[in-house]
Amino acid sequence: MQRYSPRTVFLAGLLVTAGTSHVFALEAGAVAERLKTLLAEQQIDFTYENARLDGDDVTLTGARVNSPAGGDGFELGVLTLQDVTEEPDGSYRVGTLELDAFQHQEGDLNISMVDSRIEGLVLPEGADSDPFGGVMRYDHAEVARVDLENKDGPLASISNVYATITIPEDNSSMDIDSGAESFSLNLQSLVESGNGASALEDLGYEQISGSAVMLGRWQPSDGRLTLSRYEVVIDDAGTLSFLFDIGGYTPQFVQTISQIARQMEESKDEQNQAAQGMAMLGLLQQLTLHGATIRFVDDSLTGKLLDYQADRMGTTPDALIAQAKAIIPAQLGPYLGAETAASVADAVATFLQNPANIELSANPENPQPFAMLAAAAMASPEMLVKQIGLSVKANQ
Repeated sequence: MQRYSPRTVFLAGLLVTAGTSHVFALEAGAVAERLKTLLAEQQIDFTYENARLDGDDVTLTGARVNSPAGGDGFELGVLTLQDVTEEPDGSYRVGTLELDAFQHQEGDLNISMVDSRIEGLVLPEGADSDPFGGVMRYDHAEVARVDLENKDGPLASISNVYATITIPEDNSSMDIDSGAESFSLNLQSLVESGNGASALEDLGYEQISGSAVMLGRWQPSDGRLTLSRYEVVIDDAGTLSFLFDIGGYTPQFVQTISQIARQMEESKDEQNQAAQGMAMLGLLQQLTLHGATIRFVDDSLTGKLLDYQADRMGTTPDALIAQAKAIIPAQLGPYLGAETAASVADAVATFLQNPANIELSANPENPQPFAMLAAAAMASPEMLVKQIGLSVKANQ
């Protein structure tokens, strides 16, 4: 985990020549502006009224986050950055940044957050000189609980959110371990009427709960970004996992994406926004695909969906499975090729007959530039399937 040694002596060479000591003192305004700049890079418009130094703490009064759409934003009040030090590379390190409680009303939506805390927050001197290009990083962050409610009651809540970032001394990589111990979502409040609401009631998913976890690594030198584990568990439904491995996600790429996103947000001209959107699509073509996987492990959801659909159509689950196995090759064959389409149909049928797990993966023999993949998709989807090594497997 990244740690820095506080720089307590300023211009140490002068100690010898002048015979006097120059003790380093933080400048509260400089620290505050660093925080403001860092948050701006994350598309957060942060402002404050005053910054003062209390020992090694920097206290900001009148702190607030402004709405990018010109709304009211929300007040943070007094914000204290505890145990601030300056590092040898010129960055500031905030020992602890806490926000005990927070509440914001936006229309009829109320958002509340309790006991949020960031430890070891790094405020780089500048994005250009920073090995991570100004990307936000810290040792550990946690939020005890976040709740969303409207006039009808609770919409969603998430508890014990955490993130730990580990960086070696040579700044060669950034390892991320994050997740949420539990969450709940009131689907019934999002789908108030119609067939969707009726289906949720029949399936028993008016309210869902679960947990999430994510593990990943980023190497800024070559832009290699690997998501080795990303799982969302829905209780009494199943577990959805995403894995991917891409290259080209360099600090320069991140900065450019951030600049384009900021320009799109600030621009009111539709043509300019469209042009910026095309620029972002063009930028994404600089990435390369090393591999990707989507996996679903069933925990009763598939059987419930089959029973529900069969009941609506006046048939049986077995008949629906047979129908799917027959339709998939005809529908996908022109795009994926007969062999791949047949393989997909077999995997889907195997999974539906005995729901355990199903996995869609792309494993190219060599890294594939996104630009080449886009060209292949336009010229021949079947060629694209072969380039990325697409496969679908069930119950493995």
